[in-house]
Amino acid sequence: MEDSKPLTVSEVTKILKNLITGSKDLKNIWVRGEISNYSKASSGHIYFSLKDSSSLMRCTFFNYSNKNYSGKPLSDGKEVQVYGTVTLYEAGGSYNLNVARVEELGQGDILLQIEKLKQKLATEGIFDPERKRRIPSFPKTLGIATSPSGAAIEDIIKIARSRFPGINILISPCFVQGDEAPDSIVTAIKELNHPSWGVDVIIAGRGGGSFEDLMAFNNEKVVRAYANSRIPIISAVGHQTDVLLSDFAADYSTPTPTAAAEYAVPKEEDVLQFLTQLEGRLKTSLLAKISSSKDRLRLLSGKFIFKEPMQLLNQRNQRVDEIGVRLQKAVFNKVGLARVRLERYEDLTSRMRNIFFIKNKKRNFGPRRWKTFLHQPR
Repeated sequence: MEDSKPLTVSEVTKILKNLITGSKDLKNIWVRGEISNYSKASSGHIYFSLKDSSSLMRCTFFNYSNKNYSGKPLSDGKEVQVYGTVTLYEAGGSYNLNVARVEELGQGDILLQIEKLKQKLATEGIFDPERKRRIPSFPKTLGIATSPSGAAIEDIIKIARSRFPGINILISPCFVQGDEAPDSIVTAIKELNHPSWGVDVIIAGRGGGSFEDLMAFNNEKVVRAYANSRIPIISAVGHQTDVLLSDFAADYSTPTPTAAAEYAVPKEEDVLQFLTQLEGRLKTSLLAKISSSKDRLRLLSGKFIFKEPMQLLNQRNQRVDEIGVRLQKAVFNKVGLARVRLERYEDLTSRMRNIFFIKNKKRNFGPRRWKTFLHQPR
């Protein structure tokens, strides 16, 4: 046995910790397995083990990470894949996986499909900012596409009525989860777009739910219905995720139905204040216009035409007389010239009265006989 200073347990643990934390192969990795020994502390931290047929790994899902989990409740026996970094728990001398994200098996494939759909729609320009319509500042009628029995509809109506009691609310009920949800949501949005209802803005969405519950709002039909809506539409799904495609297609998106109602419906006092300010600006503009018109009228009243209108009229009459005399002289001159030309023409025709011309016989006369023939009387 070599003569060396023995290491303490803590020192060995530190060496192992440095090796583990320094390894790139143990950082930001996906691990697949079955949950066992599941427990949740009062602090909100979740502890469980991840096992396969021959090994077991302890996992910690801290509250600041698990609060963003939107899948079905975790429990023993559930097959999952987790994303995190391996660390060493010095007090216990055991390695541990600090979990940042948990997905049910198969969810990764769904996320991949959603990402492909997102890229496809983005290429078509469905998410382009230029397509988005402005949300009206003072809507008269609010359209709502959601479940008639959920908490979302109650929250939206409550907020809308409290902010502006006089607003009209039109509800187009629909399913918001399950196989029937996509077509139901599309139908509800199309109904609210009918011109006869006079809807100014639409809130479409639901309260929070699991990843599976929210899948209807990642459906291609629903996303296109959002984008093709003639009326500005606000996406209001209660649980914010990174892959909710309806949020990208909507003209505006909010994290909750309550926030959507607050954004869509102005406060009554704000509307009254705006109208008061508008009235003030109109009065100021009108008074400025009246003042400008008075100044212009005052300026025009000093013009010569308003002071001596008859004198100006006499000048115009005199000018007309002068033009008339000049016109008369010009006419007489033209008539005299025409008379002289006419007399000359009559004299010329009288001298040529006995001259005639036969075209068909022109070829029968030589040059010398032609002149004689032309001057031969009838």
